[in-house]
Amino acid sequence: MIGSRIANLVMNFAGRVFFKPILYTAVGVSMLFEGYQLFGPAEDSLGFMRRNLAQRVCAKAVDELPRRNGIPSIAVLDLAGDTQGLVTNLLRDRIAATGEFHLMEEPFFRKLLREFGKDGAPITKLADAVATAREIGVDMIIFGEIPEFAARQDSAALKLELRMAERASGQAILARSYFESMGGGGLASSYWRARIADSSKGRRIFIWVAFTLLLPLVSLPLIRRLLSEDSNLINLALLLAYTIVDMLFALLLTGFWIPTVWSAGILILALAASGYYNYRIAAMVDQLTR
Repeated sequence: MIGSRIANLVMNFAGRVFFKPILYTAVGVSMLFEGYQLFGPAEDSLGFMRRNLAQRVCAKAVDELPRRNGIPSIAVLDLAGDTQGLVTNLLRDRIAATGEFHLMEEPFFRKLLREFGKDGAPITKLADAVATAREIGVDMIIFGEIPEFAARQDSAALKLELRMAERASGQAILARSYFESMGGGGLASSYWRARIADSSKGRRIFIWVAFTLLLPLVSLPLIRRLLSEDSNLINLALLLAYTIVDMLFALLLTGFWIPTVWSAGILILALAASGYYNYRIAAMVDQLTR
């Protein structure tokens, strides 16, 4: 019995002196590392802005494509002005992901274009696009051009002129213009919001949980000092301050943007959890100091 008590005392002491500090340090270092990966300077910021603009434009365009019964075959011609093929490839990937079209496989598509002498020559005229659709045997074909696609330190913009033609009728069934930009005084905020939104949700959740857990622990001397005042008003202000800091940090990790009701619900739950946790820490410290 005595040996068991001694063992428990030794384990509790070792936990306080060795294990807990090591654990807190490991969590803190991991949080700082992940935070640097999220907020640290990006080597390819201009490339990121171009990709982000392209993703946003392609998402809008694919959502607005006319749907047909069944799964019609479709081909996406190289867009004029898309020198690196970024927008064209994203458009193809988005269309394939919908499952509502049968996208002609790239190797076979390229082979057919070479046979008809049209590989590497973007098409912008309706008649030429319809003729190509009939030659390669697809129900619908997408073509168009990119009049503007630039990313600089002070601005970024993408304009896409997109058209969709039907082989059977020979008519255009979609002709729309899409435009996305980042620029002016809001470039920095737009860039960071896009970068955060594009990052891993798991990484952001881990950073927030680690921050929320460690904040009151690393500031225990401050908590003890304020609780020693034995003032209900100070205690309430302390609890609110820690919870507000947690909430502001959570908003920072969303880019100060709440896109859906689901996101708002998660933030409310996070606020409740951080408030309860901070209250428990303060109550524990208060008991230990009495």
